[in-house]
Amino acid sequence: MIFGAIDVGTNTAKLLVTDAEGRVLLHRAAATRLGENLSATGRLSRAAMRRTLHALQRFRRECEARKVDPLMAVGTEAFRRAANAREFAERCRRETGLPLRILSGASEARLAFAGATADRPEARSAAIDIGGGSTELMTGARGRLREAASLRVGAVTLTESCFASDPPSERELDAARRAIRSRLRRVSPRLLRALSGRRSLIGIGGTCVAIGAIDAKVDERRPAAIHGRVLFIPALERIMERLAGTPLVERRRIRGLDPKRADIIVAGAAILLESVRFLGATSVSISARGLRHGLILECMNSMPL
Repeated sequence: MIFGAIDVGTNTAKLLVTDAEGRVLLHRAAATRLGENLSATGRLSRAAMRRTLHALQRFRRECEARKVDPLMAVGTEAFRRAANAREFAERCRRETGLPLRILSGASEARLAFAGATADRPEARSAAIDIGGGSTELMTGARGRLREAASLRVGAVTLTESCFASDPPSERELDAARRAIRSRLRRVSPRLLRALSGRRSLIGIGGTCVAIGAIDAKVDERRPAAIHGRVLFIPALERIMERLAGTPLVERRRIRGLDPKRADIIVAGAAILLESVRFLGATSVSISARGLRHGLILECMNSMPL
């Protein structure tokens, strides 16, 4: 049996294909920027939907060629926020044959946590998953989520709301930091206590993988080379300072960073650094696993023996 999972995020659509033992057979990512201008308009744009449909059609063809079955597809924050999200989900079903399921923030956190911690032996874990439109904070034990919060701040939305200069001005960076901390202060005291008890956070999602790739100087599209890499606060601060002080045309040439992520990586790095500081952690352990892995694990566990 060959399993496939598609995660349609606010910035990136991703495909993972594995065999029944969990070995990765195929990994694809397309920066479709589905959530482009969503904060301003409240709707998914025609151009963004068209880009996303093209990526999904390409993913579907690759899966058909490999006889992937079952193939699951989910949408996250952009689908939760857009007024025309369900209309677009139905269009995805008609034009690609994919019955796309819109996840709640709680379900996204549960699946991402399960996927990211499945290969980690820690009795207790805390994680941060930075997406294009939202950030999830999570705590749990041995792959089972105990508590989570979904914050409406992501690499795309923060870029659009705070950054107009290239590179961002100090005033814009200060505004971004304030916005991040404002969201963090809304997290329940109980979850904050659980998160603050962890010295290291598991970092999930494209931003965290990109930061790990920049630190390791390897292509972020080689997740196996980044998975498990630990970055302490001084390294995060150096990377943040470098990214925030570099114009976009030069950021696109930074080794390890996918050029298509260069315009939103400053915001993503700011969310990561400010969250680590706010929670009192000292490091981040990068995970190349996440929501898609959790989807496949859930499907495998539901299969009859």
